[in-house]
Amino acid sequence: MMLAGLFAGALFIGLLVGDRLYFRTLSLDASRYGCRVGRGEHRLDALTPAQIHARFDSSGILALRHGVARLFADAQRILLRPRYPTLWAFLWIWPMKVTIDLRTEGQSVVLSSTKRIPWCSAILTGAWFCIVGLGTLATLISYAMEGGLSDSGGALMGAGILTLGLFFFFSGLVTVVMAYRMENSRLVLVSQELHEALTGAAPPVSMTR
Repeated sequence: MMLAGLFAGALFIGLLVGDRLYFRTLSLDASRYGCRVGRGEHRLDALTPAQIHARFDSSGILALRHGVARLFADAQRILLRPRYPTLWAFLWIWPMKVTIDLRTEGQSVVLSSTKRIPWCSAILTGAWFCIVGLGTLATLISYAMEGGLSDSGGALMGAGILTLGLFFFFSGLVTVVMAYRMENSRLVLVSQELHEALTGAAPPVSMTR
């Protein structure tokens, strides 16, 4: 039994590490890997795909001050990722990257961006809210079925259980929102740097949201 538990734990850790490593890979297949958490679109006027391609080196890399961009010319796609210290990249549970698909409309190039987080981050976050929410509900139902709410003292205990469950639920919600805002600010910064590298001008406000 202990051996099975150790194997399951090692498999779980291996899946988490593999998911994170593949998410960080600058490859065409990995560019679409991850859970979608946001979309956006921006138009670059008087700019052709060839001019955009020319900003990248022969291997398709464009080094930015706070991140890196990788161009896949055949797929008309750019992968944009903030730069993290190696240890922080593994400890931080909600890293983000952006996949940017290019398409031509008249004299303009339209950039369709998709924000992504690792699947392990999305699954663990969803599991946390399910465990807390369903666990609180199941505890209250079990407590009520055993007659715990039959008197004022039991009702007070039930209110305490509900309050504790709501506290953990909304604490997690606040943590996720703050983490998203912090990570989104990193993407805003590298998006600004990419726009400046492609056009030589600061981006409009709509691109940095």
